[in-house]
Amino acid sequence: MDKKIKLLVVDDEKIILDSIKKLLRKENIYEIFTAESVDEALKYFEVEEKPDLILTDLMMPEKDGLDFMRILNDMKYDGLIIMLTGYATINSALQAMDMGAFDYLAKPFTRDEIKRILNRARDVISAKKSKTEDEPEGKKYSEKSIIAEQSAAGKNTWFMTIEDGVLLIGVERPFLIEIGSIESVYLPRVGDEIRQGSNFFQIFSSDFRTFSVTAPFSGIIKEVNEAVINRPNQTLEDPYDTGWLIKMMPSKFEEELRSLSLKY
Repeated sequence: MDKKIKLLVVDDEKIILDSIKKLLRKENIYEIFTAESVDEALKYFEVEEKPDLILTDLMMPEKDGLDFMRILNDMKYDGLIIMLTGYATINSALQAMDMGAFDYLAKPFTRDEIKRILNRARDVISAKKSKTEDEPEGKKYSEKSIIAEQSAAGKNTWFMTIEDGVLLIGVERPFLIEIGSIESVYLPRVGDEIRQGSNFFQIFSSDFRTFSVTAPFSGIIKEVNEAVINRPNQTLEDPYDTGWLIKMMPSKFEEELRSLSLKY
């Protein structure tokens, strides 16, 4: 991606804003804007193009991060949102996921943690922009043509335990049938840390729709099925065998298994 990613960071703690700006400025990838409140962030939308990515705190006075997400949804904002939270409970995190957040990051976070989550977001943004630029004139993506399918943690996925406690995770066939022809897909990279409820699989359909699948468990990605990326339609014809998506080393398997409302 040649053009810099427009990143809006919203947090009522100036030290957090300054730290993130200092960290990311060195990479020369992002055009960074900051705001200390939701109202200040909304003024950004009046004078600038919509940001590609928003990094927002959950707990803020007056309007909090979830209030901000509700406003962004009403505005039909179609960029990615990452929630910062010092209150890292699965309930608040999954509430943000259900409202459309890409992922969440618990404070205090390390330099590596924020870089990993931003790298994943950057991959998705790049995939979306590349797809849009490849479309002929008159068939570009628009807010109305993109339908983001949000879901509860693990919905539309299957999993099984294989060697050494590693989980094999894939997507259910009925979900793929509903989508139809697939143009391209996004999967995380080996070594990425995925949290339960975060988007780990995105599908770009041939009729200009975007579908997201959320992770049933938290953990580290051990292997990615490259065949799904390179030949999505062909490979996903058998989603329970050759069409598996990722191999993950779970970090909270027993705890998160109990939290799932799905029946396997």
